[in-house]
Amino acid sequence: MKMNRIKYYIISLMVLVFALPSCELDLEPTDEDILVASNVYEDASAYYQVLAKCYAGLALSGQDGPAGDADISGIDEGFGQYLRGYFYAQEFTTDECVIGWNDQTIYDFHEHDWTSADVFIEAFYNRIFYQVSVCNEFIREASDANLDSRGITGDDKTDVQTYRAEARFLRALSYWHAIDLYGDVPFTTEDDDVGSDLPEQISREDLFDYVESELIELEDLLMDPLENEYGRVDVVSAWMLLAKLYLNAEVYTGENRYADCVAYTEKIISSGYTLDDSYESLFLADNHNADGVIFSNNYDGLYTQTYGGTTFIISAAIGGNMNANDYGTSNAWAGMRTTSAFVEKFMDIDDLLEAELSGVSTGLKSTQADYPVIYVPGSHQGWDPSNEETVLTSVN
Repeated sequence: MKMNRIKYYIISLMVLVFALPSCELDLEPTDEDILVASNVYEDASAYYQVLAKCYAGLALSGQDGPAGDADISGIDEGFGQYLRGYFYAQEFTTDECVIGWNDQTIYDFHEHDWTSADVFIEAFYNRIFYQVSVCNEFIREASDANLDSRGITGDDKTDVQTYRAEARFLRALSYWHAIDLYGDVPFTTEDDDVGSDLPEQISREDLFDYVESELIELEDLLMDPLENEYGRVDVVSAWMLLAKLYLNAEVYTGENRYADCVAYTEKIISSGYTLDDSYESLFLADNHNADGVIFSNNYDGLYTQTYGGTTFIISAAIGGNMNANDYGTSNAWAGMRTTSAFVEKFMDIDDLLEAELSGVSTGLKSTQADYPVIYVPGSHQGWDPSNEETVLTSVN
């Protein structure tokens, strides 16, 4: 009797469940201030705003001022900024620039003993592919099919098509950094569904071919020389990147492409861009007025605040008795220096060691020194700050 009752209860419950109307989860946000792709891209003006994020990926490290809401994790936000990470890989590996700090494994660049586990190597790798992903998403959403389905036509559609070409350039730029610094890497484009599968590895040679084909196609899609606004790319940017790609093609692919490098360099020279009469003007805060800037990574101190970028490049090179205000900043991070091997290319180290440095207590002898600022690396790089035979400092 009890078993029959249990059976009836189960049958009744099943009838009740199947009798209930089916429902769908409403995954759209209820907050009107929260936007998602389904409604953002309905507005033609939004494409310009999203394109700004593609450019900002080279300048900013996150969503909140200089720090606070980082794009990538696993590293201090300043250290993980794009240009700063690229500077580490390109400059700290040479005799031109070393860093005196002892942060994690940063000195491995100078010693050339980094591994794939190095936090700075990994951070820039992640930064590259975050940038690629952001550009992929914009390129995907800005396709002609999507524009047509959203009713974006006429001049608005033409503008967005130009934005899309610029995003393709920015993606090619990051893929070139991947070719140059990492070789064989994961590969995704706008044709890959987000999160569907892990990206497949592409060889350095095949990625070279892809970037080359993208840039050649973009020659007909980007704006004419000097026609775009400051901070955005035009066709000359594509020519410059092709020239850089061809310059090292023998390393990337085994094939010498110097003739192509020369050909595109000549196109740049005859494009209408000219060299500024004052080289210094290229590095001033108002360099939007300077000649010869083909593509700038924009910073202004108000809207693009970061602990990377030019903030790092300038502030980290100021230390000791140097007055930060003389260099247009209030920050002196006392980080970057050069090596004696580099200095010896331009001056006699023995003469410097014999010079007395005004305002600095060193015990060295003789007269006032007149040479550029030199600060030694930290003790972790084999320098002994207490040993006057290995120390050079300057007040200039």
